[in-house]
Amino acid sequence: VFDSITYYKGCSLIRMLSAHLGIDVFMAGVRAYLAKHAYSTATTSDLWQALECASGIDVACMMHSWTAHVGYPVITVDDSADDNVLQLHQHRYLHSGKPTPEEDRIVWWVPLGLMTSDSGATHEILHKRSGHVKVPASARWFKLNYDNAGLYRVCYSRTALQRLAVAIQQGELRTIDVVGVLNDTLALVTSGYLRTSALLDMLASFKTVDGYVVWQILGFFLENLFLTWADRSETIRDQIRELARSMFAPKAAALGWTHQVDEDPLVARLRTISIPRAAWAGDTSVIDQACRLFTEFYLNPDDKPFHHDFTASIFEIAVRNGDDINYARVCEMYEDSQRWHLSEDHRMAALGAMASSRNEKLMWQTLEYALSDHVLPQDINIVIGFMISSHYRSKHVLWKWFCINYQRVVDRLGECSALLGHVVGTVIGEFANEEMATEIEAWFADKRTTAFDRTLPQSLEFIRVRAAWYYRDKDDVSEWFSKYA
Repeated sequence: VFDSITYYKGCSLIRMLSAHLGIDVFMAGVRAYLAKHAYSTATTSDLWQALECASGIDVACMMHSWTAHVGYPVITVDDSADDNVLQLHQHRYLHSGKPTPEEDRIVWWVPLGLMTSDSGATHEILHKRSGHVKVPASARWFKLNYDNAGLYRVCYSRTALQRLAVAIQQGELRTIDVVGVLNDTLALVTSGYLRTSALLDMLASFKTVDGYVVWQILGFFLENLFLTWADRSETIRDQIRELARSMFAPKAAALGWTHQVDEDPLVARLRTISIPRAAWAGDTSVIDQACRLFTEFYLNPDDKPFHHDFTASIFEIAVRNGDDINYARVCEMYEDSQRWHLSEDHRMAALGAMASSRNEKLMWQTLEYALSDHVLPQDINIVIGFMISSHYRSKHVLWKWFCINYQRVVDRLGECSALLGHVVGTVIGEFANEEMATEIEAWFADKRTTAFDRTLPQSLEFIRVRAAWYYRDKDDVSEWFSKYA
C-alpha cells in the first residue's frame, strides 16, 4: 500500500541514510545502482548492495529495522550522571502515548549525530536498546540528531532543554536544529513523555528566531493548547490567547503589512502567518488595520490596498471581529467575484470568511448556505474548515448541525465519496474530551462508514490523545500560568 505515510517515511529514510554515508558516497552508490539496473527491474536489496559497495558499510543490516517494521523510535537521554556521559535508551514512539511491551519489540539502528557547544557533529550509532555517548566536560549544551536528519524523536531532561533554550535565544543553533528541538518537544508533550510546562518554559527563547517553520510550529502548539483547554476554563483560555499575543503581536508589528523587494520568500511567508495569528490572539492594532483594509477594498474594488497574500486573512479577520455588515459584504464578494476581480482562490477565501463569524445564528445560516446550489459539493469542506477554527464553540454547532443534516450531506456528497470522509474528519477532529469521543462512536455505530473507515478511528484517536493530554497536564498548565501570567 503506497499512502502518504509510506512516501514520507521513505523520503525521511533516504535523507537519514544519505546524511550518515555522506552525500557524495550516497550519490555514487545511487549512480551505480541506476547504471546496473537500467532498463530492468530492481529490488530494495539491490539498492542496499550498491550503497554498500560505495561506502563499505553493511547498509542492508542498518536499514532492515526501518524498512521491515512500522514506526520509529524516541531516544530518551539521561544526563543525570556527573561523568559527562549521556545514557541513551530507545523505545518505539507512539503519538497516543508510551507503547506496550508487545508494541515495543523492535530495536532500530539509529545514527545519533551528536553536536555540542564546543564541537561540531560527531556521528555515533545506537544499535541496541541502550547505549551511551560522552560529551566534552566544558560543553554548555548538547543536541542529538544534528541537522534534524534522523527519523526519531529525542526526549531530553528538563535541565538539557533549559540549556538548549539559552543556546536558541543566543543564536547558537541553526534554524533546522531549532526546528528539530521544538518539533520533538511538542510531540513529546502531547503524547505524555514530557510535561507541557517543559515547552511553555522555552517559548520566550524562540522570540529571537526568525525562521518561518519555527513560528509555524509555535502557532500550531498554541492553537492546539487552546483547543484542548478552551472548553474547560475561561481563565486558561484567556491566558493562552494572551500568551499567543505576547509572541505574535510583536512579530507582526516588526514585519508589517508590506512585502519588500528582493525579500527572502520565507520572510514573506512568516509575515502572512504572523498577522492572522496576532489577530486570533486579540491584537487590536492588527484587527483594526485588517478591518480598515477590508472596508477600503469593498468600497473601491478597482484599488486593492493590500497584497493578495493577505486576502484570506483580511476577509476572515473582518468577519470574525466585525458586525453583520462585513458578513453580508463577503457573501456579496463570493457571489459577484468579478466585480472585485477575485481569483478563484480568493473567491473561496470569501466563502471561508462567511464561516468565520462568532455569531451562532450566522453559523447556522452559513451551514445552510453551504448545502445550497450556491456552493459546489467539493467546496463544502471549505466552509466547515474555516468554521471549525473560527471560535472554540463552533465545533459544537457544527456537530449538532451535522447530526441533524447528515442525510442531506450524504445526498449532496455521495455515500462513498472521499469528500464525505474529509467532511467527517473536519467536523469531529477538534474535540478534546472522552465524552465526545464516546458520543461520536455511538452516533456512527449504525451508519455506513465506507467513505471514512480510516478517518473515523484516526479522528477518535486524536480526540482521545487531546483528552489524555488535558487530564494528564491540567494542573501543570494551571500552575504554569498562575506563576507566569
